[in-house]
Amino acid sequence: MDKSLIVTHQEKEIFSSRAKWLYPLFDLDEFLSGEDYPVEEMELIEKVAGQAAAFLIVRLGFRRCHVKLISEQAIGVFDRFGITHSYENIVPFIQCRTEHILMKDMNLDEAWQLLRRRAGRVHGADVSIEKLEVNIHGRSIINGLDLEVKRGDGLIICGENGVGKTTLLRTILGLQPINSGIIKIADVQVGSLVWRKNRHMTGYVNQERSKSIFPVSASEVVEIGLAGRKLSRHIIKERVYAAMRRTGCLDLADQSFHKLSGGEKQRISLARCLCQQARILLFDEPTTFLDPKARDDLFNMLMELWENEAPTIIVVSHDNQWIERFNWEVKEMKGGKVC
Repeated sequence: MDKSLIVTHQEKEIFSSRAKWLYPLFDLDEFLSGEDYPVEEMELIEKVAGQAAAFLIVRLGFRRCHVKLISEQAIGVFDRFGITHSYENIVPFIQCRTEHILMKDMNLDEAWQLLRRRAGRVHGADVSIEKLEVNIHGRSIINGLDLEVKRGDGLIICGENGVGKTTLLRTILGLQPINSGIIKIADVQVGSLVWRKNRHMTGYVNQERSKSIFPVSASEVVEIGLAGRKLSRHIIKERVYAAMRRTGCLDLADQSFHKLSGGEKQRISLARCLCQQARILLFDEPTTFLDPKARDDLFNMLMELWENEAPTIIVVSHDNQWIERFNWEVKEMKGGKVC
């Protein structure tokens, strides 16, 4: 079988693949993340390239490429971003459903996220809720709610106080009993035995306003994400270290959690979710008590995480900056339902 993709550096082959569709380009992305070859010194040779492949090639940073069979749509993408290209044969378009869902004026990040999800290269998990009913103290809080969030997607839920946004997150976490309906995480029903063994898949970050003075260090809070897991002490330390380093709070490890600022606490809470390797992240008004800098830090950190690993993220918030900063679906919760 002929190679579908070849990458050379100074005329020496450094990567090749015989896989089909867009998978060679995703594999190449993983390969390059562990290497230090200057992209401007590399050349890519692709067997077939439609506009989907062209978007990925541009995002990988290549400045020149050669394609054996190219589409006119791909040429349009290369011309738009100033990529030097050559080809042997040309067709109007490549017959593939993926080609039809891309728009030629899409930005690179939008195309990257869409294509990565179609390729299944995401860390997140599906969330499915059907006909959910929740009553608290005899009062209907959630009334026949249906919700679908696909793996790796982001969702912002807005709504007035008291409409059940926090209750919804608590039911997804399994902390709030339900009266009827079904909640599934990665096709596993919340409350089932299998779900109990995999509760760590869902992480939770809430408003940090606690005034408790219970003596606990920041690293101990991060380690809570591994509670109940049968892991060696060495592995636990490695996980905590990696998560705190990833969220830029390693220097806070030995400090009292309750003496930290709101922004620092949010970093620790996100590190806890990373430590437990959560595939779904739930945020409950996470920016309410943060100053502008801490809020921007959280936005930037979360965007980087979502772009690199694509966990499923559900945010409930009054802060319109979530809508302005993240190109995610937005729904309103009203009357016990998500509209």
